[in-house]
Amino acid sequence: MQSQKQSCKKALAALIATAPPEMRPACIALLRAAHSALAAGCMPDAHKTPLHSWRGLMDLLAATATGRHSTEILLRVSSDLLAIGDRMAPSGQVLRESAEILVKALHADMYVCRLRDRKGDWRLHTANRIDGGCLPLLAPVLEEGLLRHPVMQAIGAGQSGYVLSNDLHSIERGGGSIDCMVYRAGYRSRLTFLLREHRNKHPFGLVMLFSQHEHGFAMYDSSFLTRCARIVSLTVGRRIAVTRDVLEKTAGAMAHYGNNILNIIRNQTEFCSELISSLDEVLTRAGTLADALDARLPAGTTERALADSVVTSLSYADLVKLSGNLGEIQEGSKRMTRLINALRKSAERPRLMHYALGRDVLALEPASTDEQE
Repeated sequence: MQSQKQSCKKALAALIATAPPEMRPACIALLRAAHSALAAGCMPDAHKTPLHSWRGLMDLLAATATGRHSTEILLRVSSDLLAIGDRMAPSGQVLRESAEILVKALHADMYVCRLRDRKGDWRLHTANRIDGGCLPLLAPVLEEGLLRHPVMQAIGAGQSGYVLSNDLHSIERGGGSIDCMVYRAGYRSRLTFLLREHRNKHPFGLVMLFSQHEHGFAMYDSSFLTRCARIVSLTVGRRIAVTRDVLEKTAGAMAHYGNNILNIIRNQTEFCSELISSLDEVLTRAGTLADALDARLPAGTTERALADSVVTSLSYADLVKLSGNLGEIQEGSKRMTRLINALRKSAERPRLMHYALGRDVLALEPASTDEQE
């Protein structure tokens, strides 16, 4: 083992000796950095860079040294994404929380999140600058049929997990944007992650990171970006899939048991309404007979007093209020049916509202009259 180390040192020294004098200090500095990366567990692929010259040695040392940096970023991104993975949230909120992690980890200046609507267009959901400054004018919708756009091309191809654009001029000027507003605002490069759910090839969301530097994401190679895109897509997609699975199971159980109970309540209410109708007819006839009896009995007699009491008692038997209460019960049953249907819809489009105790709960009340209908 010791002899192998000595022979390896001699081979490295021989390769460094062949380098120009001004390049030798750089080789030695990279050698130290690569040694630290190897000690940290980074395993470079030496077969991709054959060591036939000092140039090959520098390439291998640089790849090894930067590999440690990339590995640390991947670990930090995956750890941060998994840390929020147990929070149930709508897809838009998941995108925003994930984008906030990515924009800091990859040293971007701004992020833009887009969600795909039912028509297939990509609508702007949220955007923010890392310094909290004003945002540039952003297109509210990106049409998926815009095949000249590099991100839309990647979506159509259905293979890549990320798209790197270093020219943010408009498409007409050979760039990767639909206009020059982002470029005029000072942004020069864009890194887009295409997010997919588990076993869903078509992306549901886009996280676009913008940098104000020329080739701002050039320090990340394609292998790193591919792995990062896979981690982001798996964690974010899995989180949304778990949320939807929980909501679907909850909605299914509520739809089954809740609707059964509501049907029983509705049937009993309708039966009570029929009983009230029949009782109202009986009370009406009894009042008529009591009036007739009261008219035939002599005034001042005990029998006349009893008949007057019957007439007075029947006059207080008002079933209108009871019928109104039963109608309110029926309306409450219909409202519960709408809430159950809203719970089933929330599996696809969950809406949250802030609860008094500081927690978010599902908003099941219809947001508009059309939705209620």
